[in-house]
Amino acid sequence: MNYLIRSSLLVTIVLGAYGCSSLVDSAPSTEMTPLTHVEDYYLPLKNIGTSYAYCRKSSAGADTLLMTMQGVDRSTAMNGSVCYSTDISKTNLYLTNYYYSMNDSEAYSLGELSCGGSDKFWLDLKTPLTLGQTWKFNNVFGSTNATSLYTAKVTRRGVQLKMPDGKLYGDVTEVIYTCYGDSTVKWFARGIGLIYSTSNTPDSDFGQEMWFVGEK
Repeated sequence: MNYLIRSSLLVTIVLGAYGCSSLVDSAPSTEMTPLTHVEDYYLPLKNIGTSYAYCRKSSAGADTLLMTMQGVDRSTAMNGSVCYSTDISKTNLYLTNYYYSMNDSEAYSLGELSCGGSDKFWLDLKTPLTLGQTWKFNNVFGSTNATSLYTAKVTRRGVQLKMPDGKLYGDVTEVIYTCYGDSTVKWFARGIGLIYSTSNTPDSDFGQEMWFVGEK
């Protein structure tokens, strides 16, 4: 996917007591009732004005991003989904719009594309969400803009995860997305959405590591 933050806008911010670091899994994975509503584990895209703060690490350093929900942008997005817009800012500095598409059974990251775009989407979640479930999608990967086939796999359900600041989240689902040259991990908490992501490629939209600080 394309860079979320253009290099001219990258500013290193000292994060004080929080900092960025890996999460700690404090419970084994368990099988649960299959998920039938993606919205239960996804960002509150319908809640206009809700803002989530994330700590983000990249090759340029560490900073804090604020994602604010802007509501429906278009109702004729991919596969009958509704498209939602969010604002990405940093220390009162507006950076860009970032788009998502969601229906009952699927949730997509569309990136900085308009809601009419469908060639660079990232299929975050797909029901029925069960341990071991897999799905595939094509995504434009890296600076060469080559299309790569990704395989997503649900590797954990129902785990508890402790953040670097000590806060514990329950009922978390882990999904690992792989293709040649990339492995991306995302963790989704029920009632919150994305709480952690990491990628081994610097071309990831949200950097090499990002975790949820809290609602603002």
